[in-house]
Amino acid sequence: MHLYAACTGSTRDEPDALRRELARRPAWGGLDLASKLDLTAWCLVVPNGVDGHPSVLWRFWLPEAGVIFLDERTEGRVSQWAAAGWITVTDGEVIDYEKVEADIIADTGLLRVADISYDEWSGEPVRQRLEKKTGVPMFPVAQTYKGMTAGMTELMALAKSRGWSHHGNPVAEWCFDSVEVRHPPGEPDLIRPDKPERGKTGKRIDAVPTAAVAVGGWKLRGARRTKSSRMTVLG
Repeated sequence: MHLYAACTGSTRDEPDALRRELARRPAWGGLDLASKLDLTAWCLVVPNGVDGHPSVLWRFWLPEAGVIFLDERTEGRVSQWAAAGWITVTDGEVIDYEKVEADIIADTGLLRVADISYDEWSGEPVRQRLEKKTGVPMFPVAQTYKGMTAGMTELMALAKSRGWSHHGNPVAEWCFDSVEVRHPPGEPDLIRPDKPERGKTGKRIDAVPTAAVAVGGWKLRGARRTKSSRMTVLG
């Protein structure tokens, strides 16, 4: 976490302030649609960020019932984050996916989101609606060692080089402090984020895989896009 803290960068009191400052800049998205009972996360990586290197922004959604459950295990911090705007709370026992979709659509209209990487186990109807309404292509990423290694490696490289800013998002910090990184036996080069047993703890890690897949998508397809643009200019 000392590496994570060193990458805080500039902060803002109002969660949406950075989105407005970064309007119209290219971005890459990462989405992890949780079950309707738990935390859902959306991440944007903006390579041309406000601190001279990539900015990473998140949105989080949680149903009212989830707030109650996690408040009991976080000394009320989840309610505090919701009151400050870091978590959007939807009415009732389950997440309102219409609200999730509306917020993501708004972000893709504000920033120039090139594509979205998403957990392949996320809800297919939501993916179809998002692609149709935003026109942004979406790419599935398996939450396996093979699927997550590239993005996790890139994310760690950014942290070690102080090459990104997370801007002090408190929910993201909670997730990064909770995550464990696993290696399969005998293969130390493969990694993936691992979550605690949800029923026994008040910890969540959703900020981490969304950041990893967003960074992975940017590094993979953003580089291709830049090279293609240069070739067009040269031609």
